[in-house]
Amino acid sequence: MRVLLVTSRFPLPAWRGNQARTVEWLEALRGHDLGLVCPKSPDRTSGELPAEVSHYSLGAISRCTGLLRAAVLGLPLQEGLYDSGTARRALSAMLRSWRPNVVVVQMVRCAWAAETVWKVSSSVPVVFDSIDAMGLHFERAAEVAAPALAVAYRAEAKRCRRRERMLVTRARTSVTVSDRDLAALGAPEERGRVIPVAGCPTVGSELPRTEPVVLLSGNLGYRPTVQGAEWFAREVWPLLHQRVPEARWILAGARPARAVQRLAELPGVEVHADVPDLGPFLQSARVAIAPMSSGSGVPMKVLEALAAGVPAVAHPWAAEGLSCEGGEAVAAPAHAAEWVEELERLLTDSEAARDLGERGHVLWQRVYHPERVAEQIRQVVTEAANERR
Repeated sequence: MRVLLVTSRFPLPAWRGNQARTVEWLEALRGHDLGLVCPKSPDRTSGELPAEVSHYSLGAISRCTGLLRAAVLGLPLQEGLYDSGTARRALSAMLRSWRPNVVVVQMVRCAWAAETVWKVSSSVPVVFDSIDAMGLHFERAAEVAAPALAVAYRAEAKRCRRRERMLVTRARTSVTVSDRDLAALGAPEERGRVIPVAGCPTVGSELPRTEPVVLLSGNLGYRPTVQGAEWFAREVWPLLHQRVPEARWILAGARPARAVQRLAELPGVEVHADVPDLGPFLQSARVAIAPMSSGSGVPMKVLEALAAGVPAVAHPWAAEGLSCEGGEAVAAPAHAAEWVEELERLLTDSEAARDLGERGHVLWQRVYHPERVAEQIRQVVTEAANERR
């Protein structure tokens, strides 16, 4: 079987959630002939991918043209950033020469790719892997943004909602990473599927996590993460550090924004940029945090903590994206004072930290393990290919 994936980013290095998702699909489908249509890597990253890759360029002129076209047609502006003539031509050429059995279109920003498939190869089934429901993403962003910015976010949310409705109506199957996102997407019940993103397994340390280390990991340039880190630094960390003076707050991950880098000026805070391996940080952390009050889907930082057996404390909004069983596996304090109390408890009570970490790891094994996710990916693609036959 030939499976063609269309993405908005080159998947390596897999620092962002959508890049990690692409790698997961490629790894799950290794037994098939795979193709990938994606932008060229902006940093010329090289890496082995189990796919025939067709690149397209995204220059300043093409992005501006795409944005203008999206604005005129009422399409998501983020789709306009990736909708270019070179992208459509690259995909059309792959469709005609490579003749895929199934095309997987990733995120609403690649809706242009679904249109191209339906125009060039109308009989080829399309699987829409939305990952997150971006209409929901921007609606939530508007709720926590400044008034002027909230207006722009609400407008983008409406554009995403319309585009997502079109995709779920026409695609063979629509996939999200959580029940919340699937409900927001509004996919027909018989053609909607939740396939969670997998947490990367980390080799656990046999040594006890003795230091009171609080870890915030992942994509440190992601807007919800930046906002969450600033809130935590302002509302939680000063009092927590006062109560537990030996506590250290480590921020480790990719692309830290300037606002995140400045947090290293606070007492007890360290920022580690573009770390090649989060394993050592997860092994040393007593607790991992996800203080994001916006965004959608399931934060990778939570899944990575669960995979490593590290107890996780998340904002209720971030925790809500987990499986319905996640309520017992992740602590989700609602207010800053409750955050301080919960973190102090986990930093000073090793038995409580161990118990929460074990419950989180059990959830990860049952729902988010890469093998479990890979099985679901293969099933969706096989069903789509069988429908065409």
